[in-house]
Amino acid sequence: MIRRRARVLVGSVAIALVASVGVTVPASATNRTEQQGVTKDEIVVVAVVADLDSLRSKGLIQQPKLTVGNLVKNWQIYFDEVGPINGRKVRVEPVVWDPLDATTYDRACTQITQDIKPFVALNSAGYRQSSIPCISVDGETPFMVGDPVFTDLLKASGNKLFALPPPSDVAGTTTADVVQKAKLVPKSAKIGILSSNDIGVKAGGDALEAQLKKNGYDVASKVEVNALSADSALINRESAAAVETFKAAGVDTVFIGIQFTSSQGYFQEAARSQAGFKNFIVDDAASMCSIFAASRIPVEVAGTPCVTAFDTRALPTKDGVKEDSEFEAECRTVFDEGFGIKSQPGVPSGDVTANGVTYVEDMRPDYCTIMSVLIPAMKKAGKNLTWDKVAKNLEAIKSAPAAYLSDGEGGFSKSKHYFANKVHLVTLNGANAQTAVDAKGLFNGCPAPVNCWVPQEVDGEEWFPVSSK
Repeated sequence: MIRRRARVLVGSVAIALVASVGVTVPASATNRTEQQGVTKDEIVVVAVVADLDSLRSKGLIQQPKLTVGNLVKNWQIYFDEVGPINGRKVRVEPVVWDPLDATTYDRACTQITQDIKPFVALNSAGYRQSSIPCISVDGETPFMVGDPVFTDLLKASGNKLFALPPPSDVAGTTTADVVQKAKLVPKSAKIGILSSNDIGVKAGGDALEAQLKKNGYDVASKVEVNALSADSALINRESAAAVETFKAAGVDTVFIGIQFTSSQGYFQEAARSQAGFKNFIVDDAASMCSIFAASRIPVEVAGTPCVTAFDTRALPTKDGVKEDSEFEAECRTVFDEGFGIKSQPGVPSGDVTANGVTYVEDMRPDYCTIMSVLIPAMKKAGKNLTWDKVAKNLEAIKSAPAAYLSDGEGGFSKSKHYFANKVHLVTLNGANAQTAVDAKGLFNGCPAPVNCWVPQEVDGEEWFPVSSK
């Protein structure tokens, strides 16, 4: 039964690969003996994960389920589901970084590229964009990620980097185009952009500014905080100071492209000073507008819209929970059986308890989507497994299912190493443990007693194409 379901999970992708042209690699390609991370009996994969165990030891997280082991297990359950790949067992080895210590990114890179040397490294969310080149460019190690990266990094990485959402700069361009198409901001507006000097976020802010100006908008001010300082308190002071800068420039509409751990100062100061800005979030970095990031966003952000490829479980009507697609249901089954639970849509990792009721964490759509394309690409590569073969197979996937992403569908190409094809407009809806549950089991329109993103239809449409760059 398990093996049968595994075939269903990857079947549509496998069919797409077989039907595609250029999937095989010439005989001159790198042979198995030269391929790192592959032996006669084993394929080594690295799971790049946040060091939750360290955060727990410092008293920063309490949920028992939030462990390094469970983050790694999210990957391993999919490899276990399909069994050996062309006769080789897949072993997933963890490499951690500490979100509170910027030096640990370099240490993680060294472990991956020099010590372990895996066939591929995987990260669902949270790894810093500016640290990826150490792995995919300098270290020439294949890396698949669930967060935005920037276009120049994708190009510099050759066939070594694939991502789920649009690149940071494409997100900036697309946001500007959706804002114009949907007439979300009047042409009379004076716009401010809150960005940073982090290379990926800066790429998003620069692209947003250029496209807004191209679309006829007045960008009156752009502030870039020093994200490279790795000092959250300092960055928040800088983002708070941006409020006065924007006021002085006559700004009435602000686009925020820095993460919420850095923009909290801005939102608090804007509220305290009654700045009256209309705010938008730019989904150009990790943990911005994804379904599970919502639960960690400060209360001051409620009501703020974002243009994103990530889907949510809330409905535009705020009167129900979005049903799983066939693919999402398969993802949920693998997750539930792998962890021995019954997951609930919209609940963040680690479970949520409110008023004595425990809401069980949702399945992880990012892991499932990545694995649903990676595993068949590896199987199609055959016994003589090389990354060049796998990369060509990934590039041949023109249309495949996506979980909680891009209206349920995405694809790659030789010139497009990000999966999503569509974005939609969502607005942050506030909910917490004190929010009353309604007759439909919802919390202010959210599936669980935590913040959620609620999709917004524009002229009867929810999804829009990603802007080509």
